[in-house]
Amino acid sequence: MSDSLTPEALNTLRLPIVFTPGAWQRAVLLERSGPPEKLQVDQLSNVLRTAFEAHLASPHEPYVVFEVAQIASTGHPRHDPLLQLSLSLLQEPGQPAVLLIALAGEHQR
Repeated sequence: MSDSLTPEALNTLRLPIVFTPGAWQRAVLLERSGPPEKLQVDQLSNVLRTAFEAHLASPHEPYVVFEVAQIASTGHPRHDPLLQLSLSLLQEPGQPAVLLIALAGEHQR
């Protein structure tokens, strides 16, 4: 896959990634306390991989929507297993550019 990556796509993938609070809560954090660290790391890895795949499928789009499976603390899918998220390039004046992961349709300002 890396043979097909343009320098622009590679540069985008090197940007810092930030989550909105809602996206972090719903996509990565688990419902119950306890020792869920491995599940959270696995879920975070899944979200990032899926976001990058969506970006690489449409590298020139400023905003892409993708879906990830939500996992409950028990390790099983939730009743509503798919969560729609968006990935966009956020460029604020005087700030470094970042990739923003938000809930799809979430107001970003």
